[in-house]
Amino acid sequence: MVKILLADDNLIFCKELINSLDNQHTKVCKLCTSGKEVLNVLDELEVDIIVLDIYMPQYNGIDVLEKLSREQKERYAQSIIVISGDNGFVPQLLCNPLIYDYIIKGTNQNEVVARINRLVKSKNILKKKKEIINELAKIGYDVNYKGITYLVSSILYLHMNQEKWMDNLKRDVYPVIAKIYNTTPHNIKCNINNATESMYCKCASKVLREYFNFFDDTKPTVKMVIYTVLNKIA
Repeated sequence: MVKILLADDNLIFCKELINSLDNQHTKVCKLCTSGKEVLNVLDELEVDIIVLDIYMPQYNGIDVLEKLSREQKERYAQSIIVISGDNGFVPQLLCNPLIYDYIIKGTNQNEVVARINRLVKSKNILKKKKEIINELAKIGYDVNYKGITYLVSSILYLHMNQEKWMDNLKRDVYPVIAKIYNTTPHNIKCNINNATESMYCKCASKVLREYFNFFDDTKPTVKMVIYTVLNKIA
């Protein structure tokens, strides 16, 4: 679930936007009507995305950006969408590393939602990638292996394209991942196999039995790993 903080003192606009954004993957978890309220909320609550109006009472949007702590600026890099009726701020704000997008008020509501949803999708992908890495770490995959990068991408690809049936990794998945990394499907396969072989050699049998629900010391294949992780992150 991607959590959004919406900061705007136009309550009609906010209500329409909240109705359009709230769904099973996205939630506007806080509505603020002043810059001061935004700063107070961010001191207590971590969100994923901030939709920030420029003209608000008690600190405007520019003030909010400047008053964020160093840690908050790192956390919300490329995570803030600014909304304003004044396009004079565009050059200044588009150079700000905090800003993902700038929307002029009066833009069609569907376009506003679409542009916010692009960032939501990016955040969802990042969250799911972290989940996959955490799952692989539970069974001892070494993040220093190049193969784990390819394995994470393979699992993420199948998660994001759930209509695809993974019948043959070499044919159906590895060519897609190879294009992403500008390499060959054979290289993808070899690196993933090497990372998986290393994992099997290092991971305790008990951990593998519990993770995969094995009754013996079965050696998990790459396909078993992928299917199991997909089920756990679903």
